[in-house]
Amino acid sequence: MSGHSFSADCPNCDGSMSAYSDHKPFQYESGECYECGFHYYTVAKQMDLESLNECRADEELHGEKLDPLKKLPKVEKWLKPYLTKGE
Repeated sequence: MSGHSFSADCPNCDGSMSAYSDHKPFQYESGECYECGFHYYTVAKQMDLESLNECRADEELHGEKLDPLKKLPKVEKWLKPYLTKGE
């Protein structure tokens, strides 16, 4: 088992939150406050090509600018079930 549950202070009401963290197959965090209803969780999605290229334009890798992509890279088959659909 790679994840663990723990209690954390709610940033909204200072109540006790039930939280969970895992690192497989990627970093995942979630938390729920049963006192005020605040909750958070990791969302896995793939950027659209335009957004990805905008991010690439602002970044460098090993001191070199990243060229825009013409096609969105594919998501590995094993990772697809974790992706959030739509928006």
